Amino acid sequence: MPDYEVPGYGKPKSGKDLGSSGGDNSTVKPSVSSAPMEPVELVPAISDADGPELRSFAYEWDQGAEDDRRKQMLDLAKAQLLAYIDARAKGQIPAKAAPSHPTVRKPASKAPVPVFENVQMRTFDLWGSNQPVLVLSADAHLPPPTSGGAIDVPAAPRQYKIMLVTRTDIYGNLHKLYSGVTDRFHLDVNPQLDLIDAVDADGDGRGELLFHKITDTGNGYAIYKATADTLWKMFDTVNPD
Repeated sequence: MPDYEVPGYGKPKSGKDLGSSGGDNSTVKPSVSSAPMEPVELVPAISDADGPELRSFAYEWDQGAEDDRRKQMLDLAKAQLLAYIDARAKGQIPAKAAPSHPTVRKPASKAPVPVFENVQMRTFDLWGSNQPVLVLSADAHLPPPTSGGAIDVPAAPRQYKIMLVTRTDIYGNLHKLYSGVTDRFHLDVNPQLDLIDAVDADGDGRGELLFHKITDTGNGYAIYKATADTLWKMFDTVNPD
């Protein structure tokens, strides 16, 4: 056997090193790092020698305006999340026959207030018109249920992912372009989208939104073009059709 080192391979250990002699029969265990894994950050890159000049699609807020929009986005996200939970709960509850005797109706309590975590909001000027397109993502869960709630909350799951994309209209109000709420049990119906960045994917000088897409069958990437009313899918590696 050659006495030089081969890249990618280590030299075989001797019997002494492996504990086969000297009465030591201990097994050599690989070392495991206890350091927590850092989250993976995805960065887009487009290779096109004849493409348009690179520029940022980031939207510059006036002082104090971003905080107000963030609150509006969270309020809308709350409404979308509660509507999703309500729809899932109604789909799980079987129809019941009407009771033959009168019942006393209890006043419904207020809907539970979702708890949002890992909230990220980014704003883009995709069309070069100084009209902001807002993208908010968050993890969410509900507090423990109480009896008599206005929404029948299923026993599981209580962890949700939400992606919300809006634009402002001529009156300064938010206009919803996309709302996606999902959980780990419904990725086949509602995929999870995680924003990577805004890119000019087709070279027309306008920005598109690039997402990492997760479904029950796998994950990949999708590009959406923001229009006046919705997000239009341009490219999808998970569902090409």
